[in-house]
Amino acid sequence: MKRKLALLLAVVMASTMWFSTAAHASGRVQMTPVGTPRAQTLIVEFQEPTDTPGQFNSYMQGTSMGTGIHQLMSAMMWEMDTISGEQFGEVAAGMPRSNEDFTEHYIDIREGIKWSDGTPLTAKDVAFTMNMIRDTPHLHLSAYYQLIFESIEQVDEYTVKVVTTESFPRLSMRFGVTIWGNDLRIVPEHIYSQVEDITLFKDEFPVVAGPYTVHSYDPLGNWVLYQLREDWEASTLGVVTGQKPAAQYVWMRYIGDDNTRQMALINNEVDILCEVTPEMLEVMVRRNPNIAAWYDEFPYATSDDPCSKGIAFQMAKAPYDNPDFRWGVALAMNFDEVSMAIFEGAGRASVIPILTATSAMQELYMRPTLPWLEAFELDLGDGTTVKPWDNGYANRMAETLRAQGRNLPTDQEELYDMFGFGCWKYDPEAATKLFIKAGLELRDGNWFFNNEPFVINLTQLADTEVQAGRGVDAAADQLTKFGFNVTNSKESSSTWWNNNDTGNWEMAGYWPTGFITKDIYSQINGFDNTLIVPLGERGSGQQSRWDNDRATEIIKEMATLSPEDPLSYELGLEFLRVAIEDMAFLGFHSGVKFVPTNSTYWTNFPSAANPYNGPWWWWSCFKYIVAEIVPVE
Repeated sequence: MKRKLALLLAVVMASTMWFSTAAHASGRVQMTPVGTPRAQTLIVEFQEPTDTPGQFNSYMQGTSMGTGIHQLMSAMMWEMDTISGEQFGEVAAGMPRSNEDFTEHYIDIREGIKWSDGTPLTAKDVAFTMNMIRDTPHLHLSAYYQLIFESIEQVDEYTVKVVTTESFPRLSMRFGVTIWGNDLRIVPEHIYSQVEDITLFKDEFPVVAGPYTVHSYDPLGNWVLYQLREDWEASTLGVVTGQKPAAQYVWMRYIGDDNTRQMALINNEVDILCEVTPEMLEVMVRRNPNIAAWYDEFPYATSDDPCSKGIAFQMAKAPYDNPDFRWGVALAMNFDEVSMAIFEGAGRASVIPILTATSAMQELYMRPTLPWLEAFELDLGDGTTVKPWDNGYANRMAETLRAQGRNLPTDQEELYDMFGFGCWKYDPEAATKLFIKAGLELRDGNWFFNNEPFVINLTQLADTEVQAGRGVDAAADQLTKFGFNVTNSKESSSTWWNNNDTGNWEMAGYWPTGFITKDIYSQINGFDNTLIVPLGERGSGQQSRWDNDRATEIIKEMATLSPEDPLSYELGLEFLRVAIEDMAFLGFHSGVKFVPTNSTYWTNFPSAANPYNGPWWWWSCFKYIVAEIVPVE
């Protein structure tokens, strides 16, 4: 009853007008529309309303994890230091202890963590959660868990023993956080074991191990208000770091359209936005001196988000299943124009399939691959070949932007860091030959396939993921200029992700790439072609259904190797070459994040000048960022 009254009160107060400037000027305590003191409330945007308000069970279909659930409440086995690229134990006390062939693994559970109802988090919770996933057929990971785990059992109060069906040296990387989060989130056994069907259990006011609990939420799905636990020191954050967050409340909320978001930040009504465009950022910075991004000047954004954006192909459908067609698409696009259309030239080119060109990956994978890229040739099907690599992109982009008045470095390495090592050539003649080789025909300026007029259907996620959406728009423009009949559809979140899983798409603005660790196995194992399921079905593998036997052989060979084995790294390099040859994904840029903050009420946000973490508000590591953010005196 108390919680329902709190919810009702918050809903009523959320319908009131925004903060009273008179109260601010007179020195009275300023309150938020959800009834919390503004000085104690960190306000963070999430990108879209949730269709499932009040649903906090991460194992129920449709739960919107990015509304603060996995950032503030979820308990991860292993978390990631995004600066060093190294994992550390969160629920686990350290890395797994494995036998020589990596088939038996002991996991020590960190002592001292308690659920928000005061119950200790123990090995019983971990073993229960993993067995729950394995033994619940309706969970999409159930089949994968059955394939991997022979047994999962509690040894004692703080030890779990896991036996895998085959050598599995990357337990922490597969079942811990390496970027955004992980789908293994530990739940309280004493609650979930009492639930008849966990796939139907909303868990409206969840008992959690993270530092914040649900205070109230909007029944329309526009916001969730989180409150710091009184026993925060017993939370995952408290036990791991000993740091108490200064924010008593974190109000995660959907702001609205771009104009509303822009004015909300300018008017100090929100402290952190997830993602904006460069033109929006420049207006906001001019209007409010407390607004800042990762850099203080061009390119403003960080290019180290490890999820590159570009065009994915549904390779279970013809002609998208043909690498000649996919390469034709790549060479039919003028990447300089694509780059200017997306973010006015800001961003690091990340055109290699699977790889995201973060600073670390540029050195670990891109630079060693450059000699191979320079020599790589495509067979155009008429007795001629073409070398598709273009290493002049960084210098061309610098010249273009200098002509617009941008102050850019002249040092070549700095330009490579800013714009990447290169892109694919714009070569319409070669692209035409590749399309013909793939079975298309050009009749009177129109493309046909199987004697039918050919239409390229592009899709994108509506009203969010600006970089991905603009990439789709740029691709549609380039392919239309080339002579294709192109449709460009925007889909709601529920439709988009359902179509993604079932393969109901042809070319789309997905982001299937990304890793920040030297070992890439955890990011590529979904490309195992034995995991491919027919169109219309949901599987445990990658949704683009790339079917490549050598890629699968590499994945299976890497699976038996320690992440520290030099051969694993060499296999990773080979995997990238295989992906390039097949054009498994057409990347445009690494994740370019204009994620502005407002330091009117809160400060010490991560930035290029203070890079204790990346600006990843939507990742599970956000709880560790919150602990660093402090109020403005």
